[in-house]
Amino acid sequence: MWIQRYLARLNSSDPMLHIKPDANISTRSSILLAGLVALTCMYLVLAMIGALSENQIVGLPTVPELTLWGLPLSILIRDVAMALTVGAALMGGVLAPKPDAFLGRVTSLSALVWFFAIAFQSIFTVSEVLAFPLRDSLNVNVWWSLLSQTTVGQVMLVQAVLLIFVVLLGWVVLDRLTGVIVSLIAIAAAFLPGLTGHSGLIDEHNGASISLGLHIVAMTAWVGGLVALVVYLLRAGAEPGKVIRRFSTLALVCVVALAETGLLNASLRLDGPIAMITSIYGAILIAKISILIILISFGWRIRKVISEQADTGALGRAGIALLAGREFLWMGAVLGLSVALSRTAPPAQAQAGDQAAWAALLGLGLFIPFSLVYLLPRNMATIPFVQKYPDVSAICFLIWLYLFITFLPSETIAQTIGGQWFAAIGAAVTIYLGYQMLTAIKANGSWSTVGFALVGLPVVGWWLERDVEGGLHWSFWALTTVAMLFVLYVMQTEKTSTDIESVEVLEVSA
Repeated sequence: MWIQRYLARLNSSDPMLHIKPDANISTRSSILLAGLVALTCMYLVLAMIGALSENQIVGLPTVPELTLWGLPLSILIRDVAMALTVGAALMGGVLAPKPDAFLGRVTSLSALVWFFAIAFQSIFTVSEVLAFPLRDSLNVNVWWSLLSQTTVGQVMLVQAVLLIFVVLLGWVVLDRLTGVIVSLIAIAAAFLPGLTGHSGLIDEHNGASISLGLHIVAMTAWVGGLVALVVYLLRAGAEPGKVIRRFSTLALVCVVALAETGLLNASLRLDGPIAMITSIYGAILIAKISILIILISFGWRIRKVISEQADTGALGRAGIALLAGREFLWMGAVLGLSVALSRTAPPAQAQAGDQAAWAALLGLGLFIPFSLVYLLPRNMATIPFVQKYPDVSAICFLIWLYLFITFLPSETIAQTIGGQWFAAIGAAVTIYLGYQMLTAIKANGSWSTVGFALVGLPVVGWWLERDVEGGLHWSFWALTTVAMLFVLYVMQTEKTSTDIESVEVLEVSA
């Protein structure tokens, strides 16, 4: 299958394997596979939290199952089209040395897809809010009532009007001024969904609404900008080195905005570290944070390589596509998690001891440490004794997971150092011990250490969750299986520096 061939090329340490396929095929494969990753992450998380079905209560209407599946899909399509529109508008009308007509057409077509995604989203929203069958949601009077009388509908209506201008103007980007105007309109349309979150347009929550809107704009500019950059480079656009450096500056601004607005949103929606660890919302947020750290570190290293080689003319088409391929996959996962997060209500209070705690622990102990392995220099902040005896790292990690979640709801802890402080310190220790274990596995390749982790994770998880009301949900075993496969993946992966070195050889060869 093309997926298997693509992944083999993407992860191979032999750079000569990368230049056999055509670069355009690799780019299309990257985008298609990223879309598959986004769909998988979104629906898997939504299924785990029970957002794809409803309990039927006699006498009360039930939201149709097709709506529960279709509404997240329309939001995901909207987000992808939003990113492509904003990214292509910025790249073709602002960052390129002169307006790029092809990217202008991409902007227009993406905005058209965005427009229709909003139309479908409005229909599914009527069905969800009123528990109507889809055929009843197509009633013009009901549909217009949503658009004209609710905040969600008004935001959709304003977006649609703005997108009409983007669709029309995208085809006629003649100079820098026109490109800036189209970009600003697209950015304004991307900002609006932030006003329909859990905070909405309520006076006391204006800060949360604005920060969420800025968060969405930063994400769309970064994700869509990368896709547009790859398209521009593959089409042999003028002055590629200058364009790459301009996009890197934009990406840096977006990363800073993402970090600041993300922290603000988390602080407004979560009641301290305990809520982060014991809620579904917090668990999804941890997974999203870990992927963003990987994207930041991987993206910075890659653009450093291609920027240097673009100036010397050694930048190859195959290398461009494959360099961006891994970023596309991670970005697909982020988009899928973002949609799932938007469908998850922030926790009203801490819920220590439920299955969300196990999901959060796996995120803190495995996924964030793995992202730090990408970010930090090799062997940084490692303990020599643990690196020499790697089995100790796995044993300490498993024991700490048990102690942490066991004592988190303790009244003694709450009365001494405080539950929030214990949760914050415990989360930091979990990340640190997980980092020690993963670096030890990568450095030593010890199967005994992997064995301790593979056996210990399900045992510790089962013991911690054994008293959950209703028994262990299938999501517990799914999460634990993913964690075990993840440990095996870490055992097999090469160092990031080796990947970058292989890419450099690839670029010169191409």
